[in-house]
Amino acid sequence: MKKMLSITLAMVMMLSVAGCGSSSSSSAEPAAEEASASAEVAVAEEAAPAVDPVVLKISIAETSTDIKAEVLADMIAEIEAETNGEIQFEVYYSNELGTLADVTEQMAMGANVLAGTSGDFYASYGSADIMASALQYALPTMEAVDKLSQSDLFASWCDDIEAASGLKVLTCNWSAAPRSVLSTKEVSSVADLQGLKVRVPGLAADAFFSALGSSTMSMAFGDIYTNMQQGMVEAAEAPLGTLYAYSLHEVAKYCYLSEHSLAPSCWAMSAAIFNSLSPENQEILQSSLIKYGTIYGEKGLETEAEFRAELEAAGVQFVEPSDEDKAIMLQAGADSFDAFPEMTPGLADEIAKIIG
Repeated sequence: MKKMLSITLAMVMMLSVAGCGSSSSSSAEPAAEEASASAEVAVAEEAAPAVDPVVLKISIAETSTDIKAEVLADMIAEIEAETNGEIQFEVYYSNELGTLADVTEQMAMGANVLAGTSGDFYASYGSADIMASALQYALPTMEAVDKLSQSDLFASWCDDIEAASGLKVLTCNWSAAPRSVLSTKEVSSVADLQGLKVRVPGLAADAFFSALGSSTMSMAFGDIYTNMQQGMVEAAEAPLGTLYAYSLHEVAKYCYLSEHSLAPSCWAMSAAIFNSLSPENQEILQSSLIKYGTIYGEKGLETEAEFRAELEAAGVQFVEPSDEDKAIMLQAGADSFDAFPEMTPGLADEIAKIIG
């Protein structure tokens, strides 16, 4: 009897242990499955591709050693960091993507290009009045450029251009250092500009130099050196830093410090591409362009004396215009408004009020 009782108790204990083991295994299995599922989700999320970045090709006429290239490098680093790489850039120097006119047309057709050029290149894209921002002496100081760029008038030009052509103009405050004339023939006064074969970048400069009697022509900046060597062109106008960067002092030894324009660049891109960015990235891109436009202008002014010294060391002779010559050039700049009758009457006075 005792033996039977012992066997019975032993069997009960075995069944009890087996039951506990079964219960533990059953509760562990769902937990293990849940952990495995969580791990798979984590791996999947880690392996999921990031949002494809928007890659903008920046086109500039200047060389990779120009001040503009230096400022752009800093701006690019900041934008790419602040957007977590959602906006990235490729920079093309010396008009590698085409002339200013070509690049403007590419942007209007929706190309992923970001470029800055003077207002006369946008005048045929929906706002004839933006031509005024490029006219010689119209915006005599960087403060004047900033005031116009931040004005309701400029905003209305940008709206008109976007509606008409799909170009998004983001700012117009990238002022170059003052532009002057470097020539193969001596220019000691405005009178010497008459008949001089001058390369001009666009319609605004063409109107100004034509009014002074020069023979104007258009070509890519990178072609000026060879054409000067061959006598096809006798002068070019640009900031001293740009003239030096292109080594034009090797073939032209006379500089007339006309300082006729700051040639503010209006930076633009395809409106469709801009609108595809998140509102946060739109703000980062536009505010950075404005911020670095100010930096670019300041750096240009800071290095003027340095580049003049470099050019003088290379044998370039400088001539500063007389007060009489300055008055003649100022008048030629003012008369440029009449050269473009498609602009709104009284625009010069309206801009004068804005810039104070």
